[in-house]
Amino acid sequence: MEQLLSFTGLIFIIPVALFVTFKGKHLHRNEYTYYWTAGAIALVATVLSLLSLAGAFGFDLSRIHLVYQLFFQGHLTFSLFVLVMFAGAFRHKSKPKITLMRVRREMAILGFIFLIPHAAFLLTTALGAWNPTGTIALLIMIPLFITSFPRIRKKMNSKKWRSLHKWAYAAYAFIYAHLLTINLIAQDDELRHVRFFLYSLIFLVYVLMKYNYYILPERKEA
Repeated sequence: MEQLLSFTGLIFIIPVALFVTFKGKHLHRNEYTYYWTAGAIALVATVLSLLSLAGAFGFDLSRIHLVYQLFFQGHLTFSLFVLVMFAGAFRHKSKPKITLMRVRREMAILGFIFLIPHAAFLLTTALGAWNPTGTIALLIMIPLFITSFPRIRKKMNSKKWRSLHKWAYAAYAFIYAHLLTINLIAQDDELRHVRFFLYSLIFLVYVLMKYNYYILPERKEA
């Protein structure tokens, strides 16, 4: 069971994609309701994280299994960010691109909100700097998160906004490095190499799709 739960982020890409496909319009129309709901969940999870770090109670958060993986280990954020990534990689006017781009902003904002309890829970290791990749990714994403809200975006020059959000590629790279270092260094179970392969495959497919999206059309035109 524990080994299966270590694949939660990969498995949850499917239900999150299905939700976006069939409930994307509802998410788009009611985005702030989703943000406040996610914020409330993240706040409770963050408080529990900090209490756990302070030793305020003897309860092991890992005993709540799926919830622990989704919120405290960051798997729900990963599932959302994978879809955010691929939204920009699908071909123009393709059905997957239209579906994902419709709620790309919402998914990115929700992904960051759900990242907060994960960051709080792993605060001690982040400060210990043995694996700073996750902290760097978080710091990069803070200005991207803030400027993703429509009211903030409208106050910015569109060229500067697009230039700023190109830093998302750096965040993706550090997320990938974070996942690899965790699986190769921090974890010591027999399936870590399987996760290593699957994470690498996802990011490799993404890179190839981006190459196909930007480079190949230019060669055809030339």
